[in-house]
Amino acid sequence: MKKTLIYIGICALMITMPIFSATPISINSTQTLNSQIAPTDEEYDGTFAGGMGRVYRENEEWQYETYAYFAGFYKDNNFKLIYGNVYNLDEEQIGTIGMISGEHFLIGRIKNLEGQKMPIIGFIFVNEDNQFIGRIMSIVGPAPHIWGQYTPN
Repeated sequence: MKKTLIYIGICALMITMPIFSATPISINSTQTLNSQIAPTDEEYDGTFAGGMGRVYRENEEWQYETYAYFAGFYKDNNFKLIYGNVYNLDEEQIGTIGMISGEHFLIGRIKNLEGQKMPIIGFIFVNEDNQFIGRIMSIVGPAPHIWGQYTPN
C-alpha cells in the first residue's frame, strides 16, 4: 500500500508542467518587500514578503536577480502554514502560493490565475531576525531561490 501511494505521488508530479516563467532582471538587493495581503483573520500569526529568483555571490557580495515577488500571511504551530499571492515585477498578481514549512523543509503548491497547479518541495532556513532563504523545486521547470522576511503580528 505504501509503495502504491509513492508511485501515485511520483506520477502526479510527472504530469505537472511549469506554469510560471520570467526573464531575470537585476534589482537592488536592499529593496523593501512590502506585503500586499493583510491577514483577514486574527488567527494568523503574521505576514511575510519575499522574492523568487537567483541568488549568487559576486565580488564578495550577495546578488539577487528577482523574477517575481510573493507576500501573504502565516500560521505558526509546529509547522508554518503559509499562504499568499505571487506577483510579477510590475506588482500584478500572477498566482498564489501555499506551503507547509518545517524546520528546514517545505512542501506546497503554486497556482496561476488560470487554475493550473504545480507541486513544489524545497528547503528553507530562517535566522533569528525572521529572515528566510531557501530554494523551491519540482520535477519539471526551474528551481528558483526564495528569500524574504516573516513579520510577526
